[in-house]
Amino acid sequence: MKVRNSSMAALLALAMMGAPSLGWSGSLQDKLDKIQISGFVDASWSDNNTAPPTKGGITLDQVELDVEYASDNVGLRFDLESSADGFGATPFEQGYIYYTFNGIGDEGLTFTFGKFNAPIGWELLDAPDMYQFSHALVFDNALPTNLTGASLATSYGIADLIIYAANGTDTNAANTTTAVNTFGGRLGLTPMEGVNIGVSYLTGDNIAGVYQVDKFKTLDIDLTLELVDGLIIGAEYAQNKNWTAIGIKSQGFLVMAHYDFTDMLGITGRYGVWDPDTVATGKMTATTVALTAALGDGLGALVEFRNDKDRTVIPSTSINTYAFEMTYSF
Repeated sequence: MKVRNSSMAALLALAMMGAPSLGWSGSLQDKLDKIQISGFVDASWSDNNTAPPTKGGITLDQVELDVEYASDNVGLRFDLESSADGFGATPFEQGYIYYTFNGIGDEGLTFTFGKFNAPIGWELLDAPDMYQFSHALVFDNALPTNLTGASLATSYGIADLIIYAANGTDTNAANTTTAVNTFGGRLGLTPMEGVNIGVSYLTGDNIAGVYQVDKFKTLDIDLTLELVDGLIIGAEYAQNKNWTAIGIKSQGFLVMAHYDFTDMLGITGRYGVWDPDTVATGKMTATTVALTAALGDGLGALVEFRNDKDRTVIPSTSINTYAFEMTYSF
C-alpha cells in the first residue's frame, strides 16, 4: 500500500530543490502531492535440524523505503534497501526513470532506464509480496532478481509485453567486454478473468559477470489461476543452458496454492524441483507449508515448515527448516 507522507515528502522536496537540473518549478504543494512513499520492515526467526554453525536465530531480514514521483507521463522511482548486515555496496534495489509515449497500446508505451526488478518468474522478490518465508528452488537457482538497463513495456487487450536490454544479470556495473550483453522479454496473456500465462526468455554473454563465448539461455513459463474466491494457484517451469557453466543444462518447476479461510487466516502449500544438471544423477526437491495471518494495518505474520532433499550429493541430505516471520508494510 502506498501513502503520501507529508513530512518525508517535504524533506525529499527540499533536497530535490537543491538540484536545478531536476527542473523543480511550479507549486511546491503540487510536487509534494505527486510523491508516493511506501516500504516495509521484515524480521524473522528460523532454525533447522542441522548441526551448528548453520542454525538460525532472530534476524532483521530487510528494511526498504520506496519513493516514486510521477507527473503526467514521466517519473522516477528508487527503492532504498538494507539487510541485516547493513546497506552494503549496492543499497538501491531499484532506481529508474521512466517516460510513457501516449497513444500506443491500452495505456501507452513505457520506456524505463536504470535498475529494475527482472520481469521473469512467478514469485516476487520482497517479503510483503510473498505467500511464504522462503523462495522456491526455481527462484533461487534459475532466475535473475535485478537488471540494470532499459526496457519497453505496453499492453493491448489480453496481452502485455515487456522487452529489455541490460548489462548482465544481478550486476550494476558495465561489462568489461561488451557494454550491453543481456536481452530478454516477457509476454503475458490473460485469455479470461482469473487466468494469466507468462512466457519469458532471457539470453546473454555473461555468467555471473564473466564473459562467455557460449550465450546462456533461460526459458521461463508461469501460470496464475484465481478462479475461486480466496484461492490462488501458481505454477512455473524454468530451463537454463550455460547458466552456471558452459554445456550445462538445468531445469525445474514449482506448483503452489494459497487459500484464505478468512480475511485474517490463510494457508500456503508449495512443492518445487530443481535439477542442476540434467545429464548428472540426482535432483533437489523442496516441500513447504505456511500458515499466514493478516493482523491489520499492514502487519502480517506467518509460520513456515520446509523440507529440502538434495539427491545430487552422496550421501543425500534432508533438512527441515522452521521459520516465524513478521512484516509491516505501509
